[in-house]
Amino acid sequence: MRKALFGPASVGSALFSALATVAMLFGCASAHTLQAVDARAVPPDAGIPGAKRFVFTQWAGPPVPVWYLRPDSAGADAPVVFVMHGVRRDADRYLKEWVDVARQHRFVVVVPEFTTKDFPGARSYNFGAAFNEDTTEAPRERWSYSAIEPIFDAVRSVEGLKAKQYWLFGHSAGAQFVHRFAMLGLGKRMKNAISANAGSYMLATTNVHWPFGVSGAPGGPFDFPRAFAAPMIVLLGDADTDPSHPSLPHQPEADAQGLHRFARGQKFYNDARLAAATANAKLAWSCAIASGVAHDNGRMAGFAALLITGRAHVSPGADCARLP
Repeated sequence: MRKALFGPASVGSALFSALATVAMLFGCASAHTLQAVDARAVPPDAGIPGAKRFVFTQWAGPPVPVWYLRPDSAGADAPVVFVMHGVRRDADRYLKEWVDVARQHRFVVVVPEFTTKDFPGARSYNFGAAFNEDTTEAPRERWSYSAIEPIFDAVRSVEGLKAKQYWLFGHSAGAQFVHRFAMLGLGKRMKNAISANAGSYMLATTNVHWPFGVSGAPGGPFDFPRAFAAPMIVLLGDADTDPSHPSLPHQPEADAQGLHRFARGQKFYNDARLAAATANAKLAWSCAIASGVAHDNGRMAGFAALLITGRAHVSPGADCARLP
């Protein structure tokens, strides 16, 4: 139903999009420097008071609906937190589950919606659309990952925000998106990434092929120092231990990482610690455990907020720490 709540972009948005394209062609500016989005209030029956939505088109990939909430208490200097939805592509539900956290901590929460129509399957979302269906590498500007930074510019522009960096949180399939995004060095303005309860991981090893290892990863030879230097927190619910969870991936490479999400996340982090130590590289990753939480984005949001606000601290390279 929510798809029918919003019509086509306004004539004004279309005009600005055309101007942006002309600017690109003549080298005057990049598309997102002329960003003008038609952000509309989300209707009351969506159950997210104060939320807005627009369709982002000013990048090389398909249109991306963007849901966001700027609480009344969030000033121009408010932190911007991207929240990446799960396999159901239910951006509205994810935003709804972050409303209380956003209002309490004065976050601007942004949830891009990678629809199954335009981003089908794990290849196009979890794995960033970095490869085409025929296994050839896609142009980088069309990777799903490449939408994040220009969307950040769009939200900053329409809301008049001053944030220079953003936090990138993802749960479940969104956590798969997030940790691969971070490891590939794509977050130029990312302050930190939080990968929460991913179902499978890109292990820091050349012995396993993409997307479960770095062999054949997009972008050429894998840059281990860059990957280890990316700020990232692996956030794990210690009750996310159901080996038969309906959305748990069961490819052989995924099952080799552990019986369930909690085990797989620990393996991912501990393997990276060992690989970094072997390479004598500094690891900027850390690991946090949310006690008593299963596969639940809403409950993980509160623990993520502790990390974003600095109310809880986890040390890079140290053992997984339990959050208060």
